[in-house]
Amino acid sequence: METQSEGMVRKLNTLENEWGQELILVDEEGVNQDSRYRILRELEVDGRHYAVLSASEERDPDAFIFRVSQKDGGPRLEHVDDEDEWDHVTDALDEMLYLGD
Repeated sequence: METQSEGMVRKLNTLENEWGQELILVDEEGVNQDSRYRILRELEVDGRHYAVLSASEERDPDAFIFRVSQKDGGPRLEHVDDEDEWDHVTDALDEMLYLGD
């Protein structure tokens, strides 16, 4: 189910439909251990798909924003390194939360 919000933001649940509410992120570079995350929210901002995740095992969970792209026929999570993109997505997320989805 996808719903339209004001302007440029749209709520999605693509990853949850495909993977469920929890997922394990695998560190492809082998630097960190694989970690379990919960999907807090998915949204589309200006035509790009993003996911907000929180570490399942953390007592004081931080939220992390990932860009969702398609690779090899399935979704792939990518870090958002660009500060302007990050700010744009957090503003859109705030708008979505303020408007109540």
